[in-house]
Amino acid sequence: MTAFLLTCLTLISLYYQSLILNELTILSYVPSIILPLMIYSHFYVNISYHSVLFFLVGLALDVNNPQLFGINTFAFMVLSYLITLIKNHLDMNISANKLAMISLCNGAYYLLYYLVSMLVFKQALLHISLSFIISLILNTVLSLILISVLDFLRMLKFSPNNE
Repeated sequence: MTAFLLTCLTLISLYYQSLILNELTILSYVPSIILPLMIYSHFYVNISYHSVLFFLVGLALDVNNPQLFGINTFAFMVLSYLITLIKNHLDMNISANKLAMISLCNGAYYLLYYLVSMLVFKQALLHISLSFIISLILNTVLSLILISVLDFLRMLKFSPNNE
């Protein structure tokens, strides 16, 4: 997957996340398809502007939620730094490493998000912790499925017929 395809896929998923997924909720949880795309792009696509792309995506997501303005951008920058630190030490072809990295990134993102939302909205710790657990489990499963599909598509070799 080239940088152009990654940018186009990110813009399409940003549109889908902002306009369609915000209306579909599971137990008041909105799934994030940007997060698995970020994890996938950091591990499998060798481009130099991951942080810039996801900084802009974070800003675009923050416009939809003015009470928590800046939390998506901050979380994406923290995750970008975290993935960059860990990336060279893991072999993502091993399923356990892939699951651990997906769980770590989802956990860090939702921990930051729910801690800030607890402070801003003054919600109870039990409600926040239950939301955190539900979000972590559902988005880890979604991320695993999405990254596996993207990994499968990456392995396919599309070459024209020479006949």
